[in-house]
Amino acid sequence: MRRMNQKEFDAIYPTRLTPKQHEVLKLFLQGESEDAIAKSCGVNNSSSVRHHISKICKLFGLQNEPGEHFRQRDELIPLFAKYKPELVSDKSKENCGIFPDNPERGEFYYVERDCERQCYDKILENGALIRIKAPQKMGKTLLVDRILDRASQAGYKTALLSFEDADSEVLGDYRKLLQWLCVTLSDLLDIENKLKEYWDDTLGMNHNVTKYLEKYLLKDFSQPLVLVLEKVDIVFEQASFNIDFCRLLRSWNDAAKRNDRRAAIWKKIRLIVVHATEVYSSLDINSSPLAGVGLTVPLPDFTLEEVQQLARRYRHHWLTADEMKQLAVMFGGYPYLVQTAFAYLQTPQSSLAKLLEISPTEQSPFINHLRELLGKLELCPKLAEVYLEVVTKNQPARLETNQIFKLESMGLVRVENNDCFPRCDLYRQYFSVRL
Repeated sequence: MRRMNQKEFDAIYPTRLTPKQHEVLKLFLQGESEDAIAKSCGVNNSSSVRHHISKICKLFGLQNEPGEHFRQRDELIPLFAKYKPELVSDKSKENCGIFPDNPERGEFYYVERDCERQCYDKILENGALIRIKAPQKMGKTLLVDRILDRASQAGYKTALLSFEDADSEVLGDYRKLLQWLCVTLSDLLDIENKLKEYWDDTLGMNHNVTKYLEKYLLKDFSQPLVLVLEKVDIVFEQASFNIDFCRLLRSWNDAAKRNDRRAAIWKKIRLIVVHATEVYSSLDINSSPLAGVGLTVPLPDFTLEEVQQLARRYRHHWLTADEMKQLAVMFGGYPYLVQTAFAYLQTPQSSLAKLLEISPTEQSPFINHLRELLGKLELCPKLAEVYLEVVTKNQPARLETNQIFKLESMGLVRVENNDCFPRCDLYRQYFSVRL
């Protein structure tokens, strides 16, 4: 993207935008979905919303490179975060690697990974189930946004339900949680809540939810529905009913594979289950009720080629081959670390030498992330003791299967054959001192 200065920006915004483009842009910068924007602005459908956004992008000189689908839209957010930050929600800034405490940290560029193309194809299948799992800050939310865009292009209806929105009283009671799910989904689909008419306590709780969806919410659906369940790791943490919930999801997927009247309903549903893997550190790795269900997408680290692609996007052509190697050693291919490092290098008076020096210290641009991981390790003293061994050894560590699984799920190690290494040198330096 060519750098745009304040004067160029002011020459376009707001004078060259139509009133309708103003409405669409305002909601887009707030993180609203295409369906919500279409409804609020009174336009025909999500395709009309995409058309308006595309026109807005062209006004600001933003365009996709060959093979890219959504980058021009992503660049609207850092552009407005820089020159009109009051229009951009904190959530939109965070999703694009621009943090509220330092909005000038830099711009965000998206790299599409091979696994994502599988999702774009899978979402078009009858009764599809996609499970997106990865440690925090690996790009799960951004991938979901792109899948939903692909679904909207295909004419599907979409609904996103996050368990983060449920309060603690609901999360602690399985009956309340499932009723909350039903009522929330009714609201998302703009359908009257009739849960009291369909809920029967003499039946099992999973059966009640399925009946409400089959007999009422989804009964008359003519178009496919993409239902996203986000932050499902919050449910996984509930030891008293997490297995029951997984069985509920599996039953919906199984129903779509049959050839009866029920199957016709569930074939219209495309389910996306999104969860962080850090919760695995406290779970039994031998118990996985969702094993083998649908398409599992474990988001990988960036490859060296993808890191180099990002460097070009950020216009860091000055980085030598040796400096790129230093970056790769320090941050590995962890998307959050790499993105934040490149964004930091765009700030005035920054340098690679300074970044490498301060990264494992309390002045680190990653300090909140590092402290969060440290806090999780301190909740598992035995696991922290094992990880200290990993980061202080001068040779690969050989750990028990359970220990490797939990450390890898937390994003703290990389595994090669039977050998366990710190995920990156930043973690080795930081945790060898703090633990």
